[in-house]
Amino acid sequence: MLLHRPSATIGFTVVELVVVLTIAGIVALVAIPRFMGVSGFQSRGFYDSAKSVVRFAQKTAIAWRKEVFVCVTATKVSAGTAAGCATPIINPVTGAALDTGNAPGGVTLTLAAFSFDSAGRPNPNAPVTITLTSGIAGDPARQIVVEAETGYVHP
Repeated sequence: MLLHRPSATIGFTVVELVVVLTIAGIVALVAIPRFMGVSGFQSRGFYDSAKSVVRFAQKTAIAWRKEVFVCVTATKVSAGTAAGCATPIINPVTGAALDTGNAPGGVTLTLAAFSFDSAGRPNPNAPVTITLTSGIAGDPARQIVVEAETGYVHP
């Protein structure tokens, strides 16, 4: 005696297929333009580089037990052992001067010049805020803050 089983349907219904394609289209419309423009990524990379230069300058001042200067222009952050960053600190990995290079187009920095003493505190003994302003659509302004008493560098 054979039992008759109902045949199972395999595949998608037209409604399921249309819904999935619609959702994929919406995700593509939102995501693809974000990945096509690299300006936002370059801006964030520059911010991370600037923060690293300031942190490295503070750590170098502590390690060398001498004053290290940080110079912020409208397009660059650099560190040196003389006022005005005339004598740059050399990056031990690359052998180049410790600086960020030029900011990507549309990114500007607030001007600042300060130093870290041998204990890693900023001189003058006041908090320092470096603001990176971006003219790139959708890219927020970012800040690097150096605390007065400790020299702690954070976003």
